[in-house]
Amino acid sequence: MKEIQQDLIKSGFPLPRYGADGSFGPETETAVMRFQKRYGLHVDGLVGTNTLNKLQEVIKQNHSTDDFPLPTGVWKRGDKGEEVRLIQRALKHIHFDPKQIDGSYGPQTEDAVRRFQSMYAALKDDGIYGPSTRKYIQMELND
Repeated sequence: MKEIQQDLIKSGFPLPRYGADGSFGPETETAVMRFQKRYGLHVDGLVGTNTLNKLQEVIKQNHSTDDFPLPTGVWKRGDKGEEVRLIQRALKHIHFDPKQIDGSYGPQTEDAVRRFQSMYAALKDDGIYGPSTRKYIQMELND
């Protein structure tokens, strides 16, 4: 159980009260349900085969440093949550400060993403965090 909790945390689904303590309590169940919802899985809070396989897939895709895990998916203005906070932390670390690390994808986060995207011709300068932007942020984090 502790390994699953660690993988949830690395995937952008934190367990702020108890962390990876090896106990499947309400906090872990909530994180699993959020993970399942984010990745279009059946939301039941249980770590079955489909959830476990998807979690392992996300961990393999998310090979940035442990200090700056990046969420997968598409994030844009108006989105909120821990995943947005992870994006904001990574942007600040690579010197594209979103001004606030508050978990709210507002105009300042959108601007920071847009400024970052403008550095790479291969990226669309639209202020939306998606797979391509994630890939380039990971490259910067791993340099």
